[in-house]
Amino acid sequence: MPLSSSQYSVISTFLQEQDMPNLYRSYIWEGDTWKKGFPDLFRLEREISAAAKRYAINRDHLLQVAEWGKLPNKKGISCRSSLKVTLYVDDTPACWLSREPENAVCILESQIRGFGPTYCSKILHFAVPQVFGALDTRLVRTFGRGDDRTLHRYQLLDLSVSQSGNRWTIPSSQEGWPREYGTWVAILNHIAQTLNRDGIACPHPPCYTESGLREEGMWLPADVETALFSYASQQVEGYEKKRVAGTY
Repeated sequence: MPLSSSQYSVISTFLQEQDMPNLYRSYIWEGDTWKKGFPDLFRLEREISAAAKRYAINRDHLLQVAEWGKLPNKKGISCRSSLKVTLYVDDTPACWLSREPENAVCILESQIRGFGPTYCSKILHFAVPQVFGALDTRLVRTFGRGDDRTLHRYQLLDLSVSQSGNRWTIPSSQEGWPREYGTWVAILNHIAQTLNRDGIACPHPPCYTESGLREEGMWLPADVETALFSYASQQVEGYEKKRVAGTY
């Protein structure tokens, strides 16, 4: 998915104004912190990427991701015995993934009950971090059309979220889905390439490099998404505090 000149400009501004290594180190989700070595992120990526190479991603992996992400209604999650999708060829990411990332997420959506755009993209993040990153509601609220103009200073996506109770979702019925997932993957890859070209090292926890999941200092799209999720979380949490306090 080619990016527009305005998207390249927004990305350039973001990278000038934000510290990506610091954002990566600032990532927090439940028990996952940089100081702890991102234990859940590491475990899920190691297990699911290995399963993807064997055509063996199954319901157990889906449930692990759902539990990690705090998805409700896990009883409704189901799929065939293993997902039918070619993600690797001879331990190398399949070449079609970079050309058609939106098709990859569509294939998962067609095979998994109980997962929408967010969780299908999470599976791809863990299965093929060399190509994909997840796209959740915090990221869409911050880099998409958002739910409030104050949140998306760096608008990159033509996507919006909706709210049901206290939960947010990315409606798969909107015009921009799944096309904009392809855009998101292009954004992540472009940022990774830019950071690597400019010699801005990713501060991976030692377990990633020692296990062979990462090369020292080299950003993958999944690492970029980890840093952008950290930024989005800070923006959303700050907005929510001000909204509750009545200062927005």
